[in-house]
Amino acid sequence: MIRFDDFDAWGEAISGASLRLACDAVETRAWTLGTVDLGSVVLQIGWEGGGTLCYGANTHPGTILFVPLTHAAEHIANGERLDDDSLLAIPSGADFRIAVRKRAHAWCSIALPDDAAAMLRPTPASARIACGPGLVPRLRRLATEIAAALLDRSGGSAAHLTAGRTLAEAAMACLPAQQAPPVPIGRPRFDRGEIVRRAMAAIDGQAMLPTAADLARDVGVTSRTLLRTFQETFGVPPRQYLILRELHAVRRSLQTAAGADATVADVLARHGVWEFGRFAARYRRHFGELPSVTLSRVRG
Repeated sequence: MIRFDDFDAWGEAISGASLRLACDAVETRAWTLGTVDLGSVVLQIGWEGGGTLCYGANTHPGTILFVPLTHAAEHIANGERLDDDSLLAIPSGADFRIAVRKRAHAWCSIALPDDAAAMLRPTPASARIACGPGLVPRLRRLATEIAAALLDRSGGSAAHLTAGRTLAEAAMACLPAQQAPPVPIGRPRFDRGEIVRRAMAAIDGQAMLPTAADLARDVGVTSRTLLRTFQETFGVPPRQYLILRELHAVRRSLQTAAGADATVADVLARHGVWEFGRFAARYRRHFGELPSVTLSRVRG
C-alpha cells in the first residue's frame, strides 16, 4: 500500500482509468492506494482522506467494477446513490461519474478480463447494478481479504492466480441473472435429515467452503433453521462446523502438497483463506502446530 500526502499524486497513480478528479474537503491529509495483479484480474484498494468528485473513463480492456468499502450510501454514481447491495459496472471505454461529498472513504475496483465481464454489459454505458442480498458484501469482504493477504507479496504466485479466479467468480455472482433465488421464509419444506443432506452436498460440491449464510441460501432454508438443524445434529452452529471442515481440509492439502515450490500461502489460497495470520493461529490452537510445520514435515 502506497501512502500519499498529495491528492493529485494519488490520483495519477490510479490505473485502468483516465480520471479528472477534484478533492471536496479533507478530513485526513492522507491517501493510500494498493494494486494487486491477480493474473487476468487487477484489484485496486483506495483510501481517500476526504471527499472526491470524479469524472473518468475506463481504459482497461475489460469491465471494471467499482465497489465502495465504506460509506456506500454516500457514493453517488452516475447520479444514483449506491448502497451496501449495489456497485457500479464500467465497460471498457465507458465514462462514469462518482461523487462523495466531504467525507473520507475507501473503495476498491476490480478490473475483469473482457470475456469474463461480457455478461456485465447489456449496454456500452456504465451503470449501477442492484445485486442480490449479501453478494456485494461478500465481494467487498473477499477483495479486502485478498488485498490484505497479497499486497506485500511478489506477484505471479499460485496464490495470486487463485485469488484472481476467486474474485472473478464472486464478481460474476453479482450479476442480476445469477442472483440466487430468495430464501424461503418460515418452516422448511423438508425435514432435518434432508437439510443436512443438502448442506453436505452443497459443501462437497464447492471447491471452497461457503459461509454459513451462503450455505443456508444454497440449501434453501433460513439461517435460523440451518442453525437449529446443525445445533441439533452436530452440537455446533454451522459457522463452527465450517471452520472445522476448513481446518481439516487445509491440513489434508498441506500433508499431500507436492513440489518444493508449494507454499502455505498457495495452499490456503486454494481453500479461499486470505487471513493468513488469523488462520495460522486457529490452526495451531486446533492441531498444536503451525501450518508451516505441517508442510515442512511432509517435505522431510
